[in-house]
Amino acid sequence: MADRRNPVLRALLAGTFILGLTGAAIAQTPGNVAREKTLVVAHQTEAPNYRNVGMANPYSINNEDIRGSILNMFEPLFYYNSNKDEIIPWLAESFDFNGDFTQATVKLRDGVTWSDGQPFTAKDVAFTYEMLRENGGGAKDLVQAGNVAAAVARTEAIDPLTVVFTLKAPDPRFALSFLMNYYDIGYQIVPEHIWSGVENKAEFSNFDLAQGWPVTTGPWKLVRFTDSQIFMDRRDDYWGAAAGFTDLPAMERILTVPGGTRDRMAQMIGSGQVDITADLQLTSVMKELAARPDVTTFSGKEAPYGSIDWWPTSLYFNHLNPKWGDARLRHAVNYFIDRDQLIEVVYGGASEKLFGPFPAFGALKPYTDVTRTLAEANGIGVFDPAKGDALMQEAGFTKNASGMWEKDGTVLAAQIETIPQLDPVAPVVAEQLRRAGIDAQFRSSPESRAVMRDGRADLMIFGHRGSISDPYATLAMYTCANALPEGQPTMFMARWCNEEYDAAVAKVAALPPGDPGLADGVSAAMEIWMREAVEVPLTEWYHRVPLNTAYWGNWPSLENPYMQPAFWYTSGQFGYVLHQLEPAAAQ
Repeated sequence: MADRRNPVLRALLAGTFILGLTGAAIAQTPGNVAREKTLVVAHQTEAPNYRNVGMANPYSINNEDIRGSILNMFEPLFYYNSNKDEIIPWLAESFDFNGDFTQATVKLRDGVTWSDGQPFTAKDVAFTYEMLRENGGGAKDLVQAGNVAAAVARTEAIDPLTVVFTLKAPDPRFALSFLMNYYDIGYQIVPEHIWSGVENKAEFSNFDLAQGWPVTTGPWKLVRFTDSQIFMDRRDDYWGAAAGFTDLPAMERILTVPGGTRDRMAQMIGSGQVDITADLQLTSVMKELAARPDVTTFSGKEAPYGSIDWWPTSLYFNHLNPKWGDARLRHAVNYFIDRDQLIEVVYGGASEKLFGPFPAFGALKPYTDVTRTLAEANGIGVFDPAKGDALMQEAGFTKNASGMWEKDGTVLAAQIETIPQLDPVAPVVAEQLRRAGIDAQFRSSPESRAVMRDGRADLMIFGHRGSISDPYATLAMYTCANALPEGQPTMFMARWCNEEYDAAVAKVAALPPGDPGLADGVSAAMEIWMREAVEVPLTEWYHRVPLNTAYWGNWPSLENPYMQPAFWYTSGQFGYVLHQLEPAAAQ
């Protein structure tokens, strides 16, 4: 019977060591830190090794390697915990708006210092946002610079602890979009006394161990960065502890390594070599892992083995490609997808069907309810191959002798691009389309994210980076402002433009969060979105992150949802988790 167990489980039970991250290996690194004082993280990079060694610039377009490590060294003005709808002041103490939401004033915390001992002041904040605003109006080669340029007229340091943002238009959501860090939303404040002397900020590595770079306000210093390891050691002179604001993190070192394949990460977490890994996703693997005494998840040892995320998954059309210009064809593709089968095969039934672009967060329920009603009225999320066939014929397609749809002698073919986290999903979707008569293939490679980001993909399976508590962010993803031409990078992958939709979204933008009129505004916009079959919603997304408790406890959980456990968000929100983890011996 043992021979029938899958190789992951066999390796787990055998205690296979993949990296050998024991005392002997750690002793070969800068300074010896005991395993029980080290947090070891396996980050799923999109290549076997880190490809941009020495790139510690948070605004570089090539910052993928540092998402699970160095970005967590930076501290935000405010953290935001979507689990509890809670704003957590950090480098700042408060913010407020003027009467018409055209100006925001931020009060900073006194006593904050950079890791090189220089004081952190309003000049650093103003410099960071002005740097991005100017770049967004010019070269546009810094991450998020375009967003700042579109929203901010100027940022000024009024005194050492006061920053004033003057906005280009009334924006009651400015704080949620620009001052708080959560998921992949947020900004890293950089030291003006270093960055002001850098001419080409997009190519600036921000890495020099001899000079103590990167300089941040966080309690960490970077001590090693190779293609296979990133070491961050605790700074005991951290301002937060000195000021009595917060305790030092309990761990003395964080070691981040490329996780490699899903099987490899499962073996590492099961054997205790690492304390946390990136998403493993396959429910069967997570169930096996959770059966081990030292492994848990956000939802404990029960399905769905994780926490719901802001990243519900869809099959995206690239609307720049005229192939997908006929809404009947897009509706037909929607009817060909069997989401129930997808959920059963990939997630063992432990997920939910998606009926629009919004995640199932409680604060969004008024808008997800409206969206689902519209989806059902428009057939979105419905598996009905017969209706799909009828629409294909109506659009001028016929099936050839091989059972494939063709038009004017050309078979309808589609290449689906995705990323490693969605590898289990893509082949199921591709097979469903092939069975329906569309010659679909899928590809997932280290270059796939760039292919999608630059508008070169045909179809894409990816998530959403939109709303958490207010519907506007998701609606704005589909406005004409984000229908960028091929070659201009964006993670808003639909590149769809509809002026009627834009007008509906503009009305939503004028309403503040929580306004009673938002549901009607969402309904008007989503009616157009559904009618046009902008994309094919697939499933809710859960971060199925295994957590090993042999060395560290007090991980985020359903019982203590102080933050999400995912460590790779570009916001750096895992920096907050690092302050909460406790040695297992203290549990």
